[in-house]
Parts: sequence; C-alpha cells; structure tokens
Amino acid sequence: MSGSDSKKIAEHSGHGVAAKIAAYQIIVVYDPKTSQGTFYLMGASGKDSKTVLQANVVVGGQDHVTPTGDFHASFWETDHVSKQYGWKADTAWSKSVMGLNAFGPYQLHIRELEKRGIYIHGTMGPSWSHTTAISGIAVSQSSHGCVRMSNADVLALHNLIPEPQGIPIKITTKPDDAPKK
Repeated sequence: MSGSDSKKIAEHSGHGVAAKIAAYQIIVVYDPKTSQGTFYLMGASGKDSKTVLQANVVVGGQDHVTPTGDFHASFWETDHVSKQYGWKADTAWSKSVMGLNAFGPYQLHIRELEKRGIYIHGTMGPSWSHTTAISGIAVSQSSHGCVRMSNADVLALHNLIPEPQGIPIKITTKPDDAPKK
C-alpha cells in the first residue's frame, strides 16, 4: 500500500464495478484480570465509522500478558502448527479431526509483535464454533499473549479482510477505547 493505513476494496454491482473505499481498524479491548475481551473490526473512519465485526476474545493471562498499544496487521497464515504445545498444535487445523489445533484455521500476523510470536488467531474446534470454550477446556482459559477468537469469527474476519497489510490494530485495557454504539 502506498503509505496509507486504509484498505481499498471493490464491490461488484450488476452493471460494472462501483469503487468503494473502506478504511478498516481493529480494536481489541480486554480486562487484564479476567483475560476476556471484545474484538471490533471497524469500517470507514471518523463519524462514519461502524462496527463490521464484533467478537468475544481471550487474551494472555498473568504470566503471558497481551501487549497493549498501536500496531499494524501484516498477513494471514493458514494452518499454523507448533511443536511447542504438543498435540494441541502439532497438526494443521484443516487436517485434524474437528479442528483440533489451538491456533484454528487462520492466524493474523501483527507486524510489531511478530518477533514475540503474538498474533490474532482462531482456537481449537470446528469452523462453525462461535465459542472459545473447547480451547478453554483443552488448552487454557487464557492465551500465551495472543488474541484468540472463535473459529467462526476468525473465518469471518479473514473473509472481510483477506489482504490485511497495514490495517491499524489498537490493543487496550481501557473500556473507554471501545467503539461507541
């Protein structure tokens, strides 16, 4: 992208292409005491900003606190695996029975947190699951610093922003930073 943090998308109409420019922003607001939070994908900007996707998330716990600050999306990774977490993550999500992989189908890389291994990703369970409860039973009630959402939500997010490069990401513990309804 040419120095802009906005994401351009094209919508196809019945008689040609109507260009629509939508600036996206991701906001994650969480409670550090409970490791529970809310994910917002905001479309447009300024007074026209609206919530395109809202989802419950689980973040890092006491020993693996999720960093706060302003960051940028980098790229999607499909079927992330890791030997570090044993059976919970050593088989690609798409190749496992019922999606038994702690990272889910997609992992959104965060440019500034890449070296720390902190991402936005799905969770253990099937693609239709709108919960992180399966992962909570098999893995933990908090992450190792990542922002973990249900697989249904991470699939929706991937479909909404298939090319996320440069999209701003704000991760905060301040409830006032949540979008106003």
